[in-house]
Amino acid sequence: MHYLSAIEDVNGDYLEFGVYTGSSFCHSIRCCKHNQNLNPNVLNTKFYGFDSFSGFGKIADEDIHPFYTDSNFDTSFDQVNKRVRRISGGFEVKLIQGFFSDTLINGAESMGINKSRIIFIDSDTYSSATEALNFCIPTIQEGTFIILDDFFSFKGSLEKGVAKAFNQFLVNASAEVREVFTYGMGGKVFVISKINN
Repeated sequence: MHYLSAIEDVNGDYLEFGVYTGSSFCHSIRCCKHNQNLNPNVLNTKFYGFDSFSGFGKIADEDIHPFYTDSNFDTSFDQVNKRVRRISGGFEVKLIQGFFSDTLINGAESMGINKSRIIFIDSDTYSSATEALNFCIPTIQEGTFIILDDFFSFKGSLEKGVAKAFNQFLVNASAEVREVFTYGMGGKVFVISKINN
C-alpha cells in the first residue's frame, strides 16, 4: 500500500489501530523511507499508532472470542515506544496509549489529522474496529488504503468482528471501495474509490 499510495501521490497520514509490539508500525515506517525515491512527498507522512498496550479491557458479549483475550495482547508501551523511536528517522511518530473509547473521543481533527493515506485496523473486535473506523471517516479520501487484519475472524461471519464494522463504516462514510488483495491468515486490503457527498 505504501508503494501504491506513493505512485498515486496520495497525501495524508498513516493511522494504525492495534499496534501490539510495533512490528507492522515499524515496517510501515521503513516502507515509507524506501518509497521516497518514487515520491519525496511520502516524507511528509505522520505516523499515528493507537493501542491500550494492555489488551482489550471489558469485552462486549458479541466480541467474545477464544483468542482475543487480554493475556494474548498485553505488551509494554515503553518497549514498543523505544522500538519505534529507534527506526523513526526524520518521521513524526506518535503512539497514543489507552482504550479507543477514551483516546478517540475528540476526533481526528483534535489530533491534527486531516487526511489519511493508509489506515490499518488490527484491533480484532467489532467494538474496537467500529470506534477506529468512525474516527477515520473525516480523514478518508479517494485513494485512502484500508488494511483489515482480521477480516475473516469469528468463523467468517459478516455479522461480527471487523467485517461487520467495515460494512457499517462504508454506509456511514458514504464510501465505495475496491478490493486490492487478501494477505496472510485472513487480512484484506481495500482502497477508497469514491466518496458520495
